[in-house]
Amino acid sequence: MEQQAINTNRRLKIICTFAVTIAGMAFAAVLLKTGKKPESKIARPKLPSVEVQIAEVTRHTYRIQSQGTALPRTSIRLVSEVSGKVVSVAGSFDTGQLVAKDEVLLKIDTRDYELALTQAEAQVAQAELQLQMEVKEADVVRREWQLLNQGEPTGLQAREPQLANARAALQAARASEERAKRNLDRCEIRAPFAGMVARANIRPGQFAALATPLGELFATDIAEVRLPLISSDLSFIDLPRTGVKVALEQAPEVSLSIQTGDRRSEWLGHIMRSEETLDPVNRMVYVVAQVTDPYGLASGTPSPLRSGTFVRASIKGRTQENVIVLPRQALRGKNRVWIVSEKSTLQEWLGYRDSHKRLIFRSVDVSFADANQVIITDGIQPGEQVITSLLAGAIHGMEVKVRELDSTNE
Repeated sequence: MEQQAINTNRRLKIICTFAVTIAGMAFAAVLLKTGKKPESKIARPKLPSVEVQIAEVTRHTYRIQSQGTALPRTSIRLVSEVSGKVVSVAGSFDTGQLVAKDEVLLKIDTRDYELALTQAEAQVAQAELQLQMEVKEADVVRREWQLLNQGEPTGLQAREPQLANARAALQAARASEERAKRNLDRCEIRAPFAGMVARANIRPGQFAALATPLGELFATDIAEVRLPLISSDLSFIDLPRTGVKVALEQAPEVSLSIQTGDRRSEWLGHIMRSEETLDPVNRMVYVVAQVTDPYGLASGTPSPLRSGTFVRASIKGRTQENVIVLPRQALRGKNRVWIVSEKSTLQEWLGYRDSHKRLIFRSVDVSFADANQVIITDGIQPGEQVITSLLAGAIHGMEVKVRELDSTNE
């Protein structure tokens, strides 16, 4: 009895399972017949977006970039031409102070040199007296000779050697007197030109030996900056000819600047000469820029161009007509740009257009390029769209979307 009950339960479970499966299949069939079929859509690839610049023909003035250190044109080291104790130093003889031309900077004890001058003056007086005595003696000898021999004496008879010796002694005494005067004058160290004290090494009470360095002085009228250029840059600048002096307003202009935080200081100078030789180390040519009144003493400029300042230079070069100026990032490699074209090369050959924009490789003639811009003389027509943005995996003829033109549809 129990075995029959178990078999009956199994049959009921199997029958229920088949019934549920058949009901599900019937329900699915009804849904397939009565349900709405989904619409099929073709996936459209997303085109890369690029930025472009419209090519325009213009005139361009070249700006050559360089850098260098501003230094005074005239700088000297003051040394002592005499020895002695320093008795006084001017208050202006200190680092960073301005001095006037012929201003007395310091004094050395003059007593020994005054005595030397007195002795030299006495020697001169003695030599003059000796010469006068020799002249008188020669006159007496000449008259006696004429009375006895009826002629003019010569050589020893006329005391010519004694006269020559007296004249030489007088010249030597006068030379000693002049040397003593000069040494006395050298006890006062004067500024040879108006300028600024770069270094002061002496103070009152010190002993200054002969050729002792006393300090350094530089002129504040003109500062110079040596600017390195590569040889190809020289063709864009109208440099003064070698050996020919040009007026300041005719020399190429150069803008010198420094950036300190958010403050920018700038000075205007001129390229006055070229060193005309290649540096054997870096193979560069150096041109020299001059800045008048770098400390603003005459003009009252608030930002002085101090000696030793490292500046960036922008040299104004010649102007060229009919060129196209583009951002530096528009140049791909050495002489290639990317152009946005309305038709591909194949479509140009077939003679029909489509509505898509395509990236085209184009070789161009580059006359100049720096970190900011590139100057193109041939290879691009006015009005063409030049791609300026970066694009990975660019392929000639690939479809692109111009960002400026299609931004409203995105």
